[in-house]
Amino acid sequence: MFFQECPALMMAGGRSERMRACGSRKHKALRTVLGVVLIERNIQTLLLFGFRQLFIAVNAAESELIEWIKEKAPVLTKSLPARIHLLLEAQPLGTIGAATLLPEDTENVLVVNVDNLTSLDLNALANFHLECGATFTVATHEEPFRIPFGRLETSGQLVTQYCEKPEILVPISSGTYVLHRRAIERISPAIRTDVPQLVNGLIQEEEHVACFRHHAHWIDINDEASLARAEALLKANEKAWPQPSRSVGASV
Repeated sequence: MFFQECPALMMAGGRSERMRACGSRKHKALRTVLGVVLIERNIQTLLLFGFRQLFIAVNAAESELIEWIKEKAPVLTKSLPARIHLLLEAQPLGTIGAATLLPEDTENVLVVNVDNLTSLDLNALANFHLECGATFTVATHEEPFRIPFGRLETSGQLVTQYCEKPEILVPISSGTYVLHRRAIERISPAIRTDVPQLVNGLIQEEEHVACFRHHAHWIDINDEASLARAEALLKANEKAWPQPSRSVGASV
């Protein structure tokens, strides 16, 4: 299977500004959901899906997070033929720029974000990317958004329907990707590069950018309110989520 040979890159290079604006001094990667820190949940998920080469991109100024990875990550892999590598961003590289820090022989890489939790089948995503020969594959799902106004449907001068503050489904990025070497080579080293910038550039160059549609649970965690929503979501759908075998501890 493809995923057994594919490395994974976890993006944790942000400075967690929104979370810290709520009063927390910790990086969001070190905040807990049901007693397990976010970075540990994501490492455990990647290991459970069979990924054995894990890279974690971190801002070089985040000393507490770096210390956690150095101390706790080896505990998670000690019974597995797996390795976790730390990639330090000396300067902010954006939401995808750290891919340039990967080994030059990386042909494909799965990318996840430390502040996302999902029950997405990562094996299926990685194999879909390989089978369709994409340069860049985006995991995609629909999120409901409520319009704060009354929406009208019209035909000429006639109103055919009036919907008060309707909820619509919008296809969004699940913050989970697979990049081929062709995509990585489009990223300029040591320069901030965000995913939309890279994807739109690939589209303009007529590269194959694929979407992997799914209906898995997903949540983006950036503040105290989303932490509470994450705990409620995991409790309500416990069996759907990859389950960490145990926690190595919520603090350094």
